[in-house]
Amino acid sequence: MTVLGAPVDPELVGAWESGTYRPTENELFALADVLWCRTTELMGIDEPRTLAEHRLARQFSVPRLTRTIKMDTTEYLKAEAENRWPGNFRQTLSLLHALNISLRQLEAATGPCDAMYGTSFSEVDQ
Repeated sequence: MTVLGAPVDPELVGAWESGTYRPTENELFALADVLWCRTTELMGIDEPRTLAEHRLARQFSVPRLTRTIKMDTTEYLKAEAENRWPGNFRQTLSLLHALNISLRQLEAATGPCDAMYGTSFSEVDQ
C-alpha cells in the first residue's frame, strides 16, 4: 500500500479489522486496490445510498471530484452533509458521468435535482 501512497503497518491493519480505526479515504482506496475488491465491499455496503458513498465507491476524493465537475469544494461538502444536490445542469451531468450513476440514483441519494428539469439540451450548448 505504500506504493499507492498509503503507508501502513501491521498494527494499523489490525485496527481496521477490529473496527477500532477507520481508514482515511486514501487508505480505503489503496486498500481496495491492493485487495482487488470494490470499495463498497470494504465499506460494508451492497450499494451506495448517499452522495458521499457514491463518491467513495468510485474512488474520488472531494478535491478531485469538485475539479472534475467544476464545483466549489465548500458547496460540494455542504451537499454531502445535507444530502441535497445544488448543482446546475452542467455540474449535474458531469457528476452523473464521473460517478457513473443515473439521475434516479442521484435523486434517491439527494432528493429532486431541480437543475435537470425545465432545461433543454439546446440551452446547455449556449
